[in-house]
Amino acid sequence: MADRVPAAAKPATAEQMQRLHVKDSSELRYRSVALRCGKHVLSRADNWYVPERLSAEMNRLLETTDAPLGKVVAGLQPTRSTIEVQTLWSAMPAGWSCARFDPSAETFPALEIPSALFQVRALLRGADGLPFSEVNEVYQGALLNFTEPAREGSR
Repeated sequence: MADRVPAAAKPATAEQMQRLHVKDSSELRYRSVALRCGKHVLSRADNWYVPERLSAEMNRLLETTDAPLGKVVAGLQPTRSTIEVQTLWSAMPAGWSCARFDPSAETFPALEIPSALFQVRALLRGADGLPFSEVNEVYQGALLNFTEPAREGSR
């Protein structure tokens, strides 16, 4: 599910406008959403899109509902190309590959998972090859929030 996040519009950068083939930021709309599974927010996404390249119904859905952008624009047969992936957190400490590891250790330090794990920026294009949206997704620590499986005989 997606939840629209009321937020002040983030202005598009000159690079984003160039990738989206627009001359002025007034040709763009901005939308922020939290994508979740149940109560867990898995990612937060900023979307800049060119409303002129979407149908009136797609624009209405993006402006008035919580529907995820991908679901709304599915009729455009979009393709996605990654612009950048940035690691924001690693479970391994700095220098881990050179550190001595003792597998017989009884305890391990608690792993503190931050809210942001990694970021993906991507460009969406329609079947005609024309870009219509740029997305910036920050994947959240809830991705690693696993529940412990039931043990045999504990049901």
